[in-house]
Amino acid sequence: MATNPIDILFSLKGRIGRTTWWIASLAVLVAAIAGVFLFNEDNFDESAHAIAEAPTMAAFLWAAICGYVAISLNVKRFNDAARSRWLGLAFAIAGAALLTGWGLGAFHHPFAATVETAVFWLLALPIALALAEAGTRPSASPVIAA
Repeated sequence: MATNPIDILFSLKGRIGRTTWWIASLAVLVAAIAGVFLFNEDNFDESAHAIAEAPTMAAFLWAAICGYVAISLNVKRFNDAARSRWLGLAFAIAGAALLTGWGLGAFHHPFAATVETAVFWLLALPIALALAEAGTRPSASPVIAA
């Protein structure tokens, strides 16, 4: 089990329990939301020619860092719950595609009836399923050497 906070948040190796995963995931969610709101302020606007619906570069980079932390938390949680790393990979691919679309300004209105909205929700589905699996599955028994 990882005990160092840096290892818990940034390493893809190791295992973490469900309680640690919940606490760390909620902290990352709060940090991501707060950072995106703070970094999308007008004083971070880097160009008059930027895409109008896209976030600032500072907000995008902050969201990318928080996304990596979420991926590492989920990979370690799936290891602890004896689940395949493919579930973590599906979470990572969907999250990266969602982040890229948001960075390009495609998912600015997630509840409008557009093709971008359908893509947004199709990408959000594997993320939601992976989070539900990580949050509800009990830890696997430790392997006892004979």
